[in-house]
Amino acid sequence: MDQNLTIFNLISELSGIINSSLSIGTVFRIMVSEIRKLVGYDRASLLLFNEADNNMLIFALDTEMNTVMKKGVKAPVEGTSAGWVIMNNEPWINYDLRDLRFPLDKKLFDEGLRSTISVPLYHDKVLGVFNLDSTRPFRYSEEDLRILLPAAKHISIALENALLFQEISREKKEWERTFDSITDMVWIEDIRQRVIRANQTLLKKAGLSSVEISGKRCWEIFYRIGINTQECACSETVASRRQSFMELKGMMGQICHFWAYPLTDEEGRLYAVVHYLKDVSDQKRLEQQLIRSDRLASLGTLVAGIAHEINNPLGIIAGYSEALLDRAKDKKLLGTAEFEDFPEYLETIHNEIFRCKDILNSLLDFARPSGGIYREIDINELIKEVILLVNHRAKRLDHNIQLSLNRDLPRIYADPGSLRQVFMNIIMNSMYFTPGKGRIVIRSSRSNGIQGKKYLENVSSITVSVADSGAGIPEENIDKIFDPFFTTKPVGEGTGLGLSICHKIVEDHNGSIDVISEEGKGTTFSIRLPARSGHD
Repeated sequence: MDQNLTIFNLISELSGIINSSLSIGTVFRIMVSEIRKLVGYDRASLLLFNEADNNMLIFALDTEMNTVMKKGVKAPVEGTSAGWVIMNNEPWINYDLRDLRFPLDKKLFDEGLRSTISVPLYHDKVLGVFNLDSTRPFRYSEEDLRILLPAAKHISIALENALLFQEISREKKEWERTFDSITDMVWIEDIRQRVIRANQTLLKKAGLSSVEISGKRCWEIFYRIGINTQECACSETVASRRQSFMELKGMMGQICHFWAYPLTDEEGRLYAVVHYLKDVSDQKRLEQQLIRSDRLASLGTLVAGIAHEINNPLGIIAGYSEALLDRAKDKKLLGTAEFEDFPEYLETIHNEIFRCKDILNSLLDFARPSGGIYREIDINELIKEVILLVNHRAKRLDHNIQLSLNRDLPRIYADPGSLRQVFMNIIMNSMYFTPGKGRIVIRSSRSNGIQGKKYLENVSSITVSVADSGAGIPEENIDKIFDPFFTTKPVGEGTGLGLSICHKIVEDHNGSIDVISEEGKGTTFSIRLPARSGHD
């Protein structure tokens, strides 16, 4: 009766363990401490069964013996008594290990063990085996099984709960690592549209900790990362329970794509919203460059043919107009009243013909491949040459041209004539759109990589910027300024080809040209060119 009461108390203790701990190690330590009161041992071990690899892992061990079979060691199923227990889901007693029924149990014998008792741990599936080992032969009996078998049932429940908790914890950590490894900005809001979790990318971008960002609204997050919007971008998703999309523009000109995804429970009730924000500025810029390059290439082929075809009749017309102008100098004709306005008309025709020829020459400059000679040049010296050419006009318009040139720049391999045309065109444009007494600042600096060209991302490069204090470019025109024939100058003052030619020349040099502008605050053109020698 006393024995039954003791077993009952043991089972009660193990039940308490199940309810109080989800750690396998803790369960094992308390379990062997209680079992030792009834069944003695020199070595106790808990082996977990790995069905995929068909082996057992020594997960927990309690012994003062010097043993090679330590925690973390894997043991085979075949050829061991513990493996037999797992395969048959039945207990096993090795009364005397000198009588080896399982050949691989010799390792136990070699360590000084003489008897063992093993009970399976099973709950819906085989979980493992619990072993007690002794240095005395015939230490264990059927009476010990009467104690260990009911205890094993409770141990199995505790073990399954602990393994399940361990699996959930591992999956949670894996999910958190995946969530934080996403390079775009991701965060989750509850139904009150308050942030409950954000990934590391967003935390770094917003300059907030996970504690600081908790509870904020999405418009507060947008403002922190440079997007000014007072409306909740996920309101459509909250209302419709469907995915929504928006394209957002940042305060610094960046373009972002925003998606909101609803999270609903089994009954279709919304409980959270996933926000996904991706900066697509570089992608958009590359798309625009590809579209523009394709458009320019097609247009170049077209205008080259048209220019050549028109040039011929224009040459003939110019020749006849010159002959008529010479004949109009005849005194007899000049004395005729009906002829008095002919010289003026002929002069206008002659001038307009040559204006047409200038436009055609611009078209040919745009269309024809660069025929210049590439050589190593000092970009600073080239800029100074251009300034000498435009200084007279700058003084006449009362403009202040400032130079901020980095003397420690690598030389570049380029066609100096073509680049001179680029800087001349951009500086003249800046002077045209900048009111009198304006300021134009030209800077040169060292940079890394060429934007939009992956194969030149790690190439050393130089950047030349031309910043003016002029009227700026309207936002709706920014994407059009490099398009052929687009101009905001009055009729007769511009062909709309200057910046297109600049873009083509820079592209031919494997460079990039970008513009940042704001109405009323001026415009900055940035030309980036690879710093390479002719041997590269």
